[in-house]
Amino acid sequence: MRLVDCLAQGLDVRFQCQYCGMERTWTRQDFLGRRLRGRLAWTLARSQASVFCPQRGCGGHRPVVRLMKGGYHDDHADTPEARRTHVVTMLLDAGVLPEEVGL
Repeated sequence: MRLVDCLAQGLDVRFQCQYCGMERTWTRQDFLGRRLRGRLAWTLARSQASVFCPQRGCGGHRPVVRLMKGGYHDDHADTPEARRTHVVTMLLDAGVLPEEVGL
């Protein structure tokens, strides 16, 4: 699963350090923010491999990844075409070309 797929399905990605327990969650705002825009085409495994614990002094790598239901799923997008249109609109509104993330 790619990060853009998580965005399309309305999922948040929670990373938890396996060493100290520190948690960080990527939400829709994070996905569409400047920092993660370039990573939207990445798979969850690649993202997991590139994330380190933000806790000072820990620096643990390869955190535990959990997918959570986010609060931004479009309930009106009940068909695959409508969901795709919703995601493309979100990306374009954020200044991301759908081709850049594999859509």
